[in-house]
Amino acid sequence: MRLEVIDRSSVEKLLKVEVPFEEVNKVLEEVTGEVRKRAKLRGFREGKAPLYLVKKLFKEEIEGRSIERLIERTLPLALKEKGLEPLLHPRIESVDNLVEGEGFNYTVLVEVRPPFELKREDYIGLTVERESDEVKEEEIDRMLQEFRYSFSELQRVEEPIEERFAVVIAFEAFDGETPIPGHSAQALFLDVGTGEFNEQIEKALVGRREGDSFTIEVEYPQDALNPILAGKKVRYHIEIKEVYKRKLEELNNEFVQKLNLGVNSVEELKELVRKRLAEDKKRKNENAYRERLLDKILEKVNFEVPQRYVEIKFYQLLDELRQSFEREGLSFEKMNLSMDKLRERLMPLAIKISKQEILIDKIAELENIEIPEEEINTQIDSIVRGLRVSEEEAERIVYHNILPKMFAERVMRFLVENSKPIYKEG
Repeated sequence: MRLEVIDRSSVEKLLKVEVPFEEVNKVLEEVTGEVRKRAKLRGFREGKAPLYLVKKLFKEEIEGRSIERLIERTLPLALKEKGLEPLLHPRIESVDNLVEGEGFNYTVLVEVRPPFELKREDYIGLTVERESDEVKEEEIDRMLQEFRYSFSELQRVEEPIEERFAVVIAFEAFDGETPIPGHSAQALFLDVGTGEFNEQIEKALVGRREGDSFTIEVEYPQDALNPILAGKKVRYHIEIKEVYKRKLEELNNEFVQKLNLGVNSVEELKELVRKRLAEDKKRKNENAYRERLLDKILEKVNFEVPQRYVEIKFYQLLDELRQSFEREGLSFEKMNLSMDKLRERLMPLAIKISKQEILIDKIAELENIEIPEEEINTQIDSIVRGLRVSEEEAERIVYHNILPKMFAERVMRFLVENSKPIYKEG
């Protein structure tokens, strides 16, 4: 077997493979025999048709299956001989016609992990800023007040709107003179002052009354969560339909018991709130810390990422965004989001995620971080029992969906344990 590797880039290699005619003839003979065994031709018993007739009538099938088998048999050997470890499944670039008695040539694109040097001091002992996990009393008090707001009685009033009044509005949003698809409502409930809809609009509601109408322009940043609004000046026409004032109950033991949270006193509620806030804050701070830690390591290295690898991450993000929209009854079409706009927003994140994954794999290799076989088998057994699937299907689920996350988590724990957090004040 003759092999040639052509460098397209540091991460993309063209592997040219020439299979000798002896192997071609062997595979053609095997496949022809298999096709002959099940061939049903008028005038001949099954499996007894003449070879020349089988070759003539089933020519395309024999060639197609023979090409698949030749590539399946020779590609792993070719990759091993040339020391190529694919990051993705190699993609067939070109295939010659298959002719009995002649060699067979094909070319595959092999994406490999980028070569880059990473020193231990690049990822061990790094100092990274981290928010404090301490829960302050004012945070607890704010949450307790939210319980009072959430479980308060609403009374319709004709008074001027104040913060934490509840209002029902009708609105329509315009980009210039064009209505923005999916961004309008006839009866939207707003809790004024929470910022859940839009802080600028909610401030503009304060002091107005039921029946008032007004127009306001809101400028959205380039990184706004809603990609259809990002970087735009959006004009809102708003009509106030209804205004409600809250009748707040006193925060006492009787009120706490009405909440059905498993606590019976204000002090018990405070401790429950403290615990939940602490857990939530710790989780958010830990995720932010990990992200900063990876960013700091990536600043120390520079490497190329295979474009197809980035494309896979892009389409994963795209699918997640599509599902998120569908849960809200929206779609890319309704939001007037073209593929060009989506690429502009999501591609930088896809590149970042790709680099993070490659970096994590590199550190795992340098530090010999692995998932023990018994842990993998435990996961497979759990999937078999829980989903009632075959062991083969369970292995596919574990190796493609669960194991990469377990692996990344193990590496991230190692990096965090070997870093030095600098806690922010306040």
